[in-house]
Amino acid sequence: MTEQEPASGAVARGQRTVELEADICVVGAGYAGLAAAYRLVRAGRSVVVLEARDRVGGRVWTETLPDGTVLDVGGTWIGPGQERIYALARDFNVATYPTYDEGEHLLVAPNGELRRYKGEVPAFGLLTTIGVGIGFQQLDAMAKEVPIDAPWDAPHAHEWDAQTVATWIEGAFNVPGQTARAILRGAMSAMSTADPAEVSLLYLLYTLRAAGGAGHASTVKGGAQQDRIVGGAQTIANRIAALLGERVHLQTPVHTIRQDADRVEVVAEHAVVRAHQAIVAVPPTLAGHLRYVPPLPGAHAQLFQRMPTGSVLKALAVYETPFWRAAGMSGQSYAFSGLVGATIDGSGPSGTPAVLIAFATGAEGRALARLSPEARRATFLDAFITRFGPQARTPLHYLDHDWADEEFTRGCFSAYGAPGMLTNYGPLLRRSVGRIHWASTESAAYSVGYIDSAVRSGERAADQILAAG
Repeated sequence: MTEQEPASGAVARGQRTVELEADICVVGAGYAGLAAAYRLVRAGRSVVVLEARDRVGGRVWTETLPDGTVLDVGGTWIGPGQERIYALARDFNVATYPTYDEGEHLLVAPNGELRRYKGEVPAFGLLTTIGVGIGFQQLDAMAKEVPIDAPWDAPHAHEWDAQTVATWIEGAFNVPGQTARAILRGAMSAMSTADPAEVSLLYLLYTLRAAGGAGHASTVKGGAQQDRIVGGAQTIANRIAALLGERVHLQTPVHTIRQDADRVEVVAEHAVVRAHQAIVAVPPTLAGHLRYVPPLPGAHAQLFQRMPTGSVLKALAVYETPFWRAAGMSGQSYAFSGLVGATIDGSGPSGTPAVLIAFATGAEGRALARLSPEARRATFLDAFITRFGPQARTPLHYLDHDWADEEFTRGCFSAYGAPGMLTNYGPLLRRSVGRIHWASTESAAYSVGYIDSAVRSGERAADQILAAG
C-alpha cells in the first residue's frame, strides 16, 4: 500500500484526521449504504459508514416544518412487490399509509383543455387513446423479453440498445398518431427523468421490466406509488443510522480509495478508514469521480461515464386544507406538454395540512432549473392554479428543489443508460473490482430507480462480502 496522504482539507482547517479500522467501509449513507451496513452488522462484521452530507438518506430527504408537516423532497413512494423496503419498515416499526387516490384525475390536453376522468386511462380521445395504448402494449411486450438479471442477453438487445426511446417512438407503425407520440414522449420523459432522445430503448425496457411494467410504474393503487412512509421516507434511514450509532460519520466526503491484495484504505476529509473490503454506495456519476489507486479498469470507468443522472425538479406546496378533494379531485394531474408534468396529493395521513406535489422532468426540468427561484415558484403555482383553482395561489409554505444542484447527488431520480451502455458495459454494474463492491439503485435488478432497489443493491453487496467469508 502506498504511503498515506493527508485527508483533503484536514491541514487547511487545522482539524485532526481520525484513523479508523473496520472489516468493511461503506461509502455513502443513502438507503443502499445503510441497508448494506445494517446487514453486515447483523452478521457480526465491524463497519464504518462515511457520508458526505450532514444527514443520511441520500436521494431520500424529508423536511419537517415547524408545525410538524412532513415534506418528502426526494424519493417518496413504495408499492407492492417492493418487499425489501417493507421488510425494513417492519424491522424498525415504521408504519405506512396509502397515497390519496379518491376522486377524479385531471388531464391537461396539448391545447390546454382540462379533462377530468376516473380510472387509470386519461381522457385522451378515442384515436389518441388507441395510439397510446398500442405504444404501451408494445413496450410492455418487448420488456417481457428482457431478462431482469441480464438485460444485455435479451434476444434483440443490440438492436434495442443501438437506438433511443425517441427513435423508437417516431418509428413507423410503433405509435400511430402525432398526438399519441407526443404523449408517449412525455410519459417516457417522466419515467426516466431524461429526454427520450438521450435514453437507450433497451435501458427503458429493462427499467420497465424491473418495475413490473409501465402500468405498475405509473399507478397509485396497486402500483409503485401506492404507499407513503409515516413520518416521511427518510424515517427508516434515520432509524437504521440510529442503530448503527457511532459507526456513521456525517460530513465526511470520501475522495480516494486505495486497495492492495490485503486491505482497502478509504481516505476522506478528516478520516482514513482501513478495512478488508469497501462498498461504494453512491450514484454512478459520483462513483466515477472518486480517485482509485490503482485506477479502476478502463471498462468500469467508461461504464460510469455512460450513466448520467436524470433531471427533475420537485415542487411542494402546503395548504391549510386539501381543497381539491372537496371539489371531487384526487390531486393527480398529467400534462404532456409545457414545463410542469404530473402532480399528486402529497398530504400526510390526516390530510391536513395538505400538500400538492408537482414534477418537471427531463428537458423541461432543465429548462425550469435555469429560471430564477421566483420564476420557478410562479411556474409551479400557475400550474396548480390552472389545474385546481385560485385557492392554490397562496400556499402556507412552498419548496422546490433541483437535485442536479446537490453536490453529492447531481440529479434524480436515478441514472439512465445511454445507447450502447448495457450491451457493452452492463455486466459490470454489479461486478466487484478487487475489494471494492458497488451498491446503488442503478445496480439492482428489481424496481430500479425506487427506494426498494437501493435497499436491494446494498443487501446484495453485503451478501457478496459475506459469501466470500
